[in-house]
Amino acid sequence: MLLSTQTSGVVGRFGFEQGVKILHDAGYDCLDLSLFEMVDDKSVYVQENWRETVEARKKYADENGIVFDQSHAPFSFRWDKPEIFEIGKKRVEQSLEISAMMGVKNVVVHPLHWFPYKGYEKEAFDMNVSYYKELIPLCRDFGVKVALENMWQREVKRKCISDDVASRAAEHVALLDTIDSEYVVGCLDLGHVALIGEEPEDTIRALGHDRLKALHVHDNSYTNDDHLLPGQGKLNWDAIMAALKEIDYDGVFTYEADGFLRNWKNDYVPMACKFMEQTGRYLLKKLED
Repeated sequence: MLLSTQTSGVVGRFGFEQGVKILHDAGYDCLDLSLFEMVDDKSVYVQENWRETVEARKKYADENGIVFDQSHAPFSFRWDKPEIFEIGKKRVEQSLEISAMMGVKNVVVHPLHWFPYKGYEKEAFDMNVSYYKELIPLCRDFGVKVALENMWQREVKRKCISDDVASRAAEHVALLDTIDSEYVVGCLDLGHVALIGEEPEDTIRALGHDRLKALHVHDNSYTNDDHLLPGQGKLNWDAIMAALKEIDYDGVFTYEADGFLRNWKNDYVPMACKFMEQTGRYLLKKLED
């Protein structure tokens, strides 16, 4: 199984070329291209010459043996504002083309979930079935797949973590099966599962081999979305790896664990990235035992 990590934190500090080179030199097999910055009108990915920028970045990656296998579409728009909704939708669609240009296979796309979930479950379900189905023609054109990620939210009144779109395994499965397209697969965020009180290993089994094609790997204490390195929180990594082996998971093992890097000074980041990579190799070895 290939080992990967998101580019967001390191590229945010060091810039694209130095950032992806640091991650590549740490030993990762491939990288997850973070396109979060596309929410910002100043992002290089939304300027008139964005195609030239992407082509230059792909050329740099190819010259340095850097492979992008997965990406993450932008998501933190103010979707509740109609004018922003249209901008957000177009930029998510554009992220599919950018991903294709960079050689990406799976693009993680958050479901629409800006509103309270409790009491609006059916509306959220139906809206997201339509949303993902609208992306299928673009996926077909660009030769990519979108990966539907499980969410969580914090209730406004009680200030506590609660369910959201696809947070429970049954709804994640139902959404994928209702959409019923080879171009829409499942991305399981292991930390998000823990936040709503379920065990990641159970959800892995519920999604199964045919649905689960992408992962966001990180740890937490079951109370905060900390995005820690596996072993720093309370998730049961032996059980998680056993479940992945049981379903014969054939996707990439992709870190979204930049919380581990947050407090390291720049000089230490390459060493911290290497330690993350070594931790990933240790976990992947469990699939062979």
